[in-house]
Amino acid sequence: MSTTLSNDPLSRMTMGGDSSSAKACKISMLWNWYTIDTCFIAKSWKNDTRGKFAGSCIGCFLLVLIAQWLNRVSRQFDIELAKRRKFKMLSKYNSSATNDEASGSSLSDSAAHALELLVSEPNWKTTLKALGATMSHTWYVSHKVSDEFAELEPLMRCCSTSMNVYPTVLDHVLRSGVFTLQWGLSYIIMLLFMYYNGYIIISCLLGALFGRLFFNFEPLTTCGGASSMNPVAHDKEENDRKCCM
Repeated sequence: MSTTLSNDPLSRMTMGGDSSSAKACKISMLWNWYTIDTCFIAKSWKNDTRGKFAGSCIGCFLLVLIAQWLNRVSRQFDIELAKRRKFKMLSKYNSSATNDEASGSSLSDSAAHALELLVSEPNWKTTLKALGATMSHTWYVSHKVSDEFAELEPLMRCCSTSMNVYPTVLDHVLRSGVFTLQWGLSYIIMLLFMYYNGYIIISCLLGALFGRLFFNFEPLTTCGGASSMNPVAHDKEENDRKCCM
């Protein structure tokens, strides 16, 4: 079914209630390759030149690319929070963890001092540090454990206690905000697909392809059990299956 909004009295339709000021918009519910006079989502998003339509394609590409970036940032923020919260919980469950943990290993003085600073750190500061580490994108250029936690790795390896790590209220508010952005972007992208415009759909698919290539190179899983710092694997898979994400 194809609907063309034009000056023909039989096909004149308005997008805002004023037929005298409405301009023609090409809208189709079937696959199409329209370029000039296409409108997307709102009547103000009208492409009356090829340059504007090319800009719309680039914008759709970037929109999906940003959605993929936001998806990775969301997971990385969880990882950064989990690292810091878990070390704090370890110290509470075992006050002697820095001296005589399993396998007879002990942390160095610098590691014990680093752990002491982390434990005494206010929760809000821990959240901001996790957010800063996420937005710094150091994880993008290096897959190694950051210097901040390199000294504390023996403590994590020694830990054999199964524990649930929950976010604070501030953590949860920030995570919910990021999810809201993801959710909103996914449905905007879905609406763009529903115009069945081949150029727009190809632009979105290319955005998904390059977003996946750029932002989703990460461990498939972590061997070692207790040393794992990644959130539960099925959470990542669930996020990946979200619409347009």
